Amino acid sequence: MVLVMHDAKITCLGCGVFKMEIEALVRQRKLDCDIITLDSMLHMKPVKLEQEMEQVLDAATRERYLLLYGDCHPHMHEMQERQNTAKISGINCCEILLGKSTYRKLQKEKAFIFLPEWTQRWREVFTYQLGFNTPEMAQTFLKEHCTRLVYIDTGVMPVPGTTLQEISAYFDMPIEVMPISLDTLSQGIHDALQKFIEDDSSDS
Repeated sequence: MVLVMHDAKITCLGCGVFKMEIEALVRQRKLDCDIITLDSMLHMKPVKLEQEMEQVLDAATRERYLLLYGDCHPHMHEMQERQNTAKISGINCCEILLGKSTYRKLQKEKAFIFLPEWTQRWREVFTYQLGFNTPEMAQTFLKEHCTRLVYIDTGVMPVPGTTLQEISAYFDMPIEVMPISLDTLSQGIHDALQKFIEDDSSDS
């Protein structure tokens, strides 16, 4: 996949939750672009996230940006409509990685999904970001809203067995491992970039 058009390099502006997966696609030569990732915890602060993204986009000249985000702030639709931006399809990071049908199936089954990057920071997520100061508070919340814990193994790092055991013990629930490939992510990126290909065709 070549992401260079009209001498304008494509830059992937993505959530840090995808950092390892994007780097894996680059190593596999399935992606050729510059990469900028923002802290995944900005997902908890949509206004701040929009501001951080705007700072990057406002500094652009002839660059084109692939937005690797879900609908994570209120003005994402307007942002993706700009001529120099294209956004991957998906309402959130889980759907982007899993695909719509698998994500909807897990949602229907009331699964709480752990992605690799967030799994490494799970205590920060639940304690500081979600405000669950005790295991009892977290257990009550999850058991009221979820029936399963599922770790998504994207293949970019070894399955963190010890961490998953800690998570399982903390929430008093078993956690399953679901291996996936990066094909859905790669295809989503390819589909998003059709916007630039079509623009270039119309200009020629």
